[in-house]
Amino acid sequence: MVPRNLGIKCMSRERMALAAMVLMIAGLAGCASGPTPKAGLPPAAAPYVGVFTGEFVDGKPLYRFPAIEIVGSRSSMGPST
Repeated sequence: MVPRNLGIKCMSRERMALAAMVLMIAGLAGCASGPTPKAGLPPAAAPYVGVFTGEFVDGKPLYRFPAIEIVGSRSSMGPST
């Protein structure tokens, strides 16, 4: 009769635990990635970044920022009193 090797059972548990950890790490990495942009949507607006004018006011650099457009309608305002 061939004696049983108890190390084989322990080794397979270790491999199973390692495989579970690898799958969990791969799954979490997939969840952490950002959404991909859709194909027909316009790209996101450029970041709001100032441009140095080359001037200094009170010893501090002067920056110009792009214009901000505000769109609204009068119907959204309450009745005037």
